[in-house]
Amino acid sequence: MKEFFKKYKKPILITSTIIILNVVYGFDARFTVINIVWLFV
Repeated sequence: MKEFFKKYKKPILITSTIIILNVVYGFDARFTVINIVWLFV
């Protein structure tokens, strides 16, 4: 479990930040898609 979080810490952090930003500023699908794609590059 610790290894999992070590490996995926950045994506989890970024994903939660994206979700928080969507909640705060209203959902922006294009912005979300760009960020998710950027995660997997």
